[in-house]
Amino acid sequence: MAEHANDRCPSMVGSERMVDPFNETGLWVTVEFPESMKHTHSDEQLMKFVVQQIQRGRAIISTYAKHYERHLCLSLPVVGFAGEEEPIDVVMDQAETVALWWLEQILAYKVRLDCNVLFP
Repeated sequence: MAEHANDRCPSMVGSERMVDPFNETGLWVTVEFPESMKHTHSDEQLMKFVVQQIQRGRAIISTYAKHYERHLCLSLPVVGFAGEEEPIDVVMDQAETVALWWLEQILAYKVRLDCNVLFP
């Protein structure tokens, strides 16, 4: 039985409770979705879009998850040190690894995207 999304992890739902990691030294990589993707793409297609955007360097690196501020985006946690210069390619490589892991979880039907949160 799948859980409903909650304010602790608004964009993913699955059989286990998922909580955004809190780590003052962590970084977040956020990919924005065009509104035109609303209701037209599967979870798999959306996550593949995230992977592609990260590979192309079309993502925002920040010290907090942007998905609490706005919709039409997905934020992924990565290891990094806020306030210190972290090589962008290292951060993006980590984000790609995380996105690919989530894609595997989606393909294995372990989680799904909560499109009601992503595209309200």
